[in-house]
Amino acid sequence: MRLTALATLAQYDGLTFVTLGGAYAPAAYNLVDDPVADTAIRGAVDEAAHSAVTTQLRVAVPLADGRVAGAALVTPLAPSDAFIGALVALRVGRPFAAVDAYTAVGISEIVSLDLGLSISARREATERRQALALYELARHQLFSEDLDEALQNIATVVGTTLDHDAAHLWLRRPDRSLRRHAAYPADRTVSATLWENDHSAIRGALHERRLVRVSGAPERPWIPSKTAEALVVPLRADPKPRGILVLARAETPYGLDDIEMADVLGTFIGRVVTSRSEVDAA
Repeated sequence: MRLTALATLAQYDGLTFVTLGGAYAPAAYNLVDDPVADTAIRGAVDEAAHSAVTTQLRVAVPLADGRVAGAALVTPLAPSDAFIGALVALRVGRPFAAVDAYTAVGISEIVSLDLGLSISARREATERRQALALYELARHQLFSEDLDEALQNIATVVGTTLDHDAAHLWLRRPDRSLRRHAAYPADRTVSATLWENDHSAIRGALHERRLVRVSGAPERPWIPSKTAEALVVPLRADPKPRGILVLARAETPYGLDDIEMADVLGTFIGRVVTSRSEVDAA
């Protein structure tokens, strides 16, 4: 992101952008903290994003060079299907003039273009990584000697290639319990057995055949240790799921791409379990 050059061009003493919902991490020039922590700036960002209104404010925002900005200009980012947000420009010792609003629109369009290109590149990298992961999963399905070996290899591939801090695979048993057949990384703090009614997320995955997101994941015997957020994914099969895939992260929250891919994994692994079980029974 070319914020330093853009700020110099437009004679801003500080510059950043904000996307609503924190969908994309902001970049900043010459700022100490997030200026949106200021209530007035946050309100102007919301108004700019939703109403396409440019607003000038009197503020007191500390800058990285030790000065304090007294004026802020908040301008909407260019319209996009991928994000909405606003540009926040700051100045020390002088207000913004009317001509600055026109300049800010041009700067906002450049920032929006850079952000859009960055999002596209990130999506392409994610799609390549997901395609590679699916190839590796198919390879392990074909060449692993037994189900447990296949599941452990799958858990390892899912964890290492798709940025999960943990991946656990649980299979159903006739007595309505589930046994953990694979874990990446190895986690002895997690119980090896659980029951279908131990948690609403497990019930939702098994009985409603839907992916369940668990935020601020509590300490539970089936949740991977040091988890901030988890996805509980049904291993879909007919007539009912064969078990669950539990994915976990310690810090980075799950995005829509992660959730969509997790759903694909649940269906794929459910088919692996079904086909392996049929081979073993033959």
